Amino acid sequence: MTNVFLGGYGFGAGRKSTGVLAPIHVRAFVVSDGTHTVAFAENETQGAFAAYKKGPWGLTETRLAVQELTHGAIPAANIVIGSDHSHSGPDTSGVWGGLPNPYMATLRDLTAAAIAEAFNTMKPAQLLVGSTDASELLHSQFDAPPNDRTDGELRVLAAADPDDASKIQTILINYAAHSTVMGADNTLISSDWPGVVAGKVEQALHLDNALVMVADIGRTQPSRAEGASNTEKLESYSNLVVAKVENAVASLTPVHGKQIAATHFFLREPFGNQALPYPILDGIISRNDKPPWADGSNIGTVASVMRIGDLLLAAIPGEGYPAILFELQQRVTAQKHFIFGLANDQLGYLIAPREGYPQVFAASPQNDNAIFNVSPGIGDHIMCTLFKGVRQIDFAMPTDPDKCSVWANEDNSLPF
Repeated sequence: MTNVFLGGYGFGAGRKSTGVLAPIHVRAFVVSDGTHTVAFAENETQGAFAAYKKGPWGLTETRLAVQELTHGAIPAANIVIGSDHSHSGPDTSGVWGGLPNPYMATLRDLTAAAIAEAFNTMKPAQLLVGSTDASELLHSQFDAPPNDRTDGELRVLAAADPDDASKIQTILINYAAHSTVMGADNTLISSDWPGVVAGKVEQALHLDNALVMVADIGRTQPSRAEGASNTEKLESYSNLVVAKVENAVASLTPVHGKQIAATHFFLREPFGNQALPYPILDGIISRNDKPPWADGSNIGTVASVMRIGDLLLAAIPGEGYPAILFELQQRVTAQKHFIFGLANDQLGYLIAPREGYPQVFAASPQNDNAIFNVSPGIGDHIMCTLFKGVRQIDFAMPTDPDKCSVWANEDNSLPF
């Protein structure tokens, strides 16, 4: 299907695709020690919900489908499915026109199949981790503290031949630039930079597979690349990111430790959007508005943390602000900290810390961070929930910020 609504700019069904610049994909990466398995996947769409109003094609149902396809070898709680948030990708949210039911069902089935195939074709490998500074390729939409800092680290997790670390087989790339290199005038379907980078890295490094999962992209935009057209800008920016990936690969070192673990949480956040009342938002989006996903004034969502050896990997349900990762880095000792945005749900901007919200709200409506947002405190809420998970998977974490006491006794058990 090549004539679909694209998501990401403005409001309403204003951008229908006129063709395909590059086919979009679902890519997957699976790690197992033979007993415990974790899986990661990214679909190249604007952003998918945990559950939908019209049918069973949410990311929750998708993860359960993977559990069934693998006969329980990959528990649903051990699966992270993200969206690359391409503003040239199909509108899986409904804000910009939405997608036909058969398309959504196909996306669910192909995502589950991609993860199951990655699981079924696993082969022995050694895991390596690396990173590089790519701060110059992105910028914050705000110039004043606490919203001026960006997460400029580009992180990679690579699987290599067990006997030769130089022979990389597949790689996971984690970076925080918004997928908005091409502007609102583009009407050609594309994954924006993440899918293009994945393909270019596969070619440059002769890999079986490369997966890009966007990181804490809240308020973080790509520094615009040179080029007269959208496609030239996309090509230019992607080449810059590929060069950073190659720098990170040059720094690869073995992953320490062998433990594989995951834990998954449900949390309820009172709706407190000061810019857009819930009845209006609910009438726009395709997200399920029945319990447990919406219950009175509470919005239900999920967050999870995983470990692969001494790596900490966090999955957050929206466009997280970098402060969430910075707190994890400061308080949790790990070999490397990964964070995956728009993972297993999409609640818009996860503003953190709450103290920075007035600055964000003051910038609306020209800036949309306060509009596409559940509440001023949701970013801190998710951060504090991640801290609970960190301890459950045996990372040492001495103290929580004082603000976390509000949610210390919250029931985070899964209601499904």
